[in-house]
Amino acid sequence: MKNIFFVLTLLIFASCSSSSFPNENWYGRHLAVVEMMGTPVQTSGSPNDAHLIFNSQNGLINGSGGCNRIFGDFSLDKRKSMRFSEIGATRMTCQSQPFENRFLELLDQVRYYEIEGDMMLLKSGKKDVILKLQ
Repeated sequence: MKNIFFVLTLLIFASCSSSSFPNENWYGRHLAVVEMMGTPVQTSGSPNDAHLIFNSQNGLINGSGGCNRIFGDFSLDKRKSMRFSEIGATRMTCQSQPFENRFLELLDQVRYYEIEGDMMLLKSGKKDVILKLQ
């Protein structure tokens, strides 16, 4: 009986583990958009590239669409579910406006995430990869 209780306790603690969540090295990283809807995005390696930065302490994101600043909220759960909310951006007129608008639309469609090495895959409700960040 003690063994069954011990095993059940271990299973409960294992299910509460945050191992399915990105680790502390993931938060605060500058994650550039390298692919949108299967199409590679040209990057320069500069802060001007479209990117996101996640703040785990307050559930906020900030970043850039390539011209305008992006900000908002995000939430995660243990089933690798991710949602963005209250996404906003500054509204300077830019040549890259169509790209930025599409980027914001895709953030609104994100429902799941997956980490593969140094790449973050953001997925739709159908679990199709819609954005790749690195």
